[in-house]
Amino acid sequence: MTHIQKPTFRNLLVDAREFTPQRVTGIGRVVEGLVDALAESNVVEKIFLAMFDPTIVPSGLKNRRKIEMKKVPVSFFKSERVLSNLSKDGMKLFLSPYPKLPLFGVHCPSINMIHDVLDLTHPAYKGRIKILFDGYRLKRALRKADLTWYVSSWSFDETKRFAGFAGNDPRVRFNGIDESFTPRSGGNEEEILAKYQLSSGYILAVGNGLPHKNLGAVLKVAGQVGRGIVFAGVSKRNQAHWKRKYPEARAVWISHVPQEDLPAIMRGAFCLVQPSTEEGYGYPPLEAMASGVPAIVSNIPVLVETTGGCALTSDPNNPKSWTEAVGTLENRSIYREQVMKGLEWVEPLQGRNGWQKHVADIEALPMTKR
Repeated sequence: MTHIQKPTFRNLLVDAREFTPQRVTGIGRVVEGLVDALAESNVVEKIFLAMFDPTIVPSGLKNRRKIEMKKVPVSFFKSERVLSNLSKDGMKLFLSPYPKLPLFGVHCPSINMIHDVLDLTHPAYKGRIKILFDGYRLKRALRKADLTWYVSSWSFDETKRFAGFAGNDPRVRFNGIDESFTPRSGGNEEEILAKYQLSSGYILAVGNGLPHKNLGAVLKVAGQVGRGIVFAGVSKRNQAHWKRKYPEARAVWISHVPQEDLPAIMRGAFCLVQPSTEEGYGYPPLEAMASGVPAIVSNIPVLVETTGGCALTSDPNNPKSWTEAVGTLENRSIYREQVMKGLEWVEPLQGRNGWQKHVADIEALPMTKR
């Protein structure tokens, strides 16, 4: 007789407010990948996604037996109240992909995830009105959560430096990478590139274009790298900022790329650049490496850590070093070597296997308070 393992948790509630139209974020990718892995595990019986609009759930999470959507109001205080109430409606575990928990409390065991504390520590954001409130919520979550995931050792250290402690059960867990990022063509590459008026062989940067993304390091040398530059995911507002600062720089700007198009745009690139002055994790370099495309990243500790030293590095304060790094990749043997190093590094992080440590952490949570 076959023994059927009972789920560790009956009902899991996930803060999935990151799923919004016309916006693909690293946190959104985290929620999608982790929920997908949990839905295929024996750890949970039912997963409830708390969302503003249940109709925009990622396609990979639609029509899944274990997954159900819960609508929450768009209003900040109302959504926080509803999240808190949902957490006591038969839920056995609450998962927050943010460095915070519901404002009005969580009524079951909880896990939160800290990608970075840049909005609290970076000089460009220190004038924000919300900084005291966000700092309070971070420290409160660290005290209340049963487990806190950090996406890098750097994020762990920065949080501990800022807050004075790192949580009740802090663990560093690298995020998984969607299995659509692969060197294998999806079959419609040319069609997707044509949609954005792109021809393969460009230098690609992916991200929101906020100040810490440091796009100026690349824009300053746009005319010297010998290849076109494409910025994907930069909002119109942030585009305007960089265009004002570097009016002579030629580049292609794409404000939004649907998740299903991003792998093809990655594969069409000669290389990916991430000149950030700070990051919490850095998804794009890993997604590029998984796609068989070399990455050039800032030589800051977090990006060296998360890419495993398998990406070329440049000085975020020295634009010339980015030109030199791109030139290095024009050597075909070096290019192939970087491709192979990248593929080897990301292989354990791809697909559902990339989330197994997270799943195991949940399975091992103590049975108390459930």
